[in-house]
Amino acid sequence: MVRLEEIVAFLNSTFNVEDAEDFSNAFNGLQLANDGCVHRVMGAVDANPASIELAINNKADLLCVHHGLYWNGVQPMVGSVYDLFRKAMEANLAIYSLHLPLDSHPKWGHNTSIAHRLGLKESGYFCNYFQQNCGILCEGSGETTETLGQRIKDLFPCGHQALLYGPRQLSKIGIVSGSGGQDLLDEMVKCHIDTLITGEIRYSALSFAQLHHLNIFACGHYATECFGVRNLLTLVSEQFSLPCEFLDFEGVSL
Repeated sequence: MVRLEEIVAFLNSTFNVEDAEDFSNAFNGLQLANDGCVHRVMGAVDANPASIELAINNKADLLCVHHGLYWNGVQPMVGSVYDLFRKAMEANLAIYSLHLPLDSHPKWGHNTSIAHRLGLKESGYFCNYFQQNCGILCEGSGETTETLGQRIKDLFPCGHQALLYGPRQLSKIGIVSGSGGQDLLDEMVKCHIDTLITGEIRYSALSFAQLHHLNIFACGHYATECFGVRNLLTLVSEQFSLPCEFLDFEGVSL
C-alpha cells in the first residue's frame, strides 16, 4: 500500500504540474480523492463511464488519465454526472489527470514516444500552447511518404488517414498528439514543416494541405494519446512497486 499523497506529489513534481498552464477544463493533478490509500493503479486516456467502471471492476484505488472529469466543462452534479462521481466515490476510486504536461513532456510525453517508436530523430519543438512546447520536430532526411507511412501503419493498427499533397522525399516532420485546428496548420507553414503526424484533423485541412503542398497523417486522437499514460503508469510502478495496468479500448479509431 502507498499513500495517495505520495503518488500525487511524485507525479506533480515529475510533470511540473504546479507551473503548467493549460486549458480551463484541464484541472491538472488530483481531481478526486479517496481515503488516502492506493493498492492498485489503472490508466486510461479518458475519465469516462467506461474507464471508471473498468477501474472499479479491477479493484483499482487510483485512475490516471489524460482527459479528466471536467473535460466537457464543469456541469451541475445531477443525473448522469452525479452517477459518475457517486460510483467513483463509493468505490473509493481516486482520479488524477494530466493534459498538456503529458503531451509536452520531453521524456515521457505522447509526442516524444511517437517519435521514438517511429524511429525518428528529434530536432526541436514547435506549436507552443500556454508556454508549453506541445509539438516536436524531427528530421525527415532519408524518409519518404512510403517508408514513414508503413511504420505509421504498423504503429497505429486501427488505421490512419493520409493526405499526401507534399513532397515524397521528406525534409521536416512535426508530431502533435491529439487534435490541432487551423493554428496547427498555420504553424506547419510558418516552421517549413512538410509532413505532420497528428491525431485528428478537420475537413478544412484537405484544402489547406493541397494549397500548401503538405503531407498529413491523422492517426486518431485516442491512439496518439495512449503513449504518455502508459509511460506514467510505468513510472508509478517502478517508483512505488504497485501493480499498474493501462485500460486499452481496442478498436477505437477516433
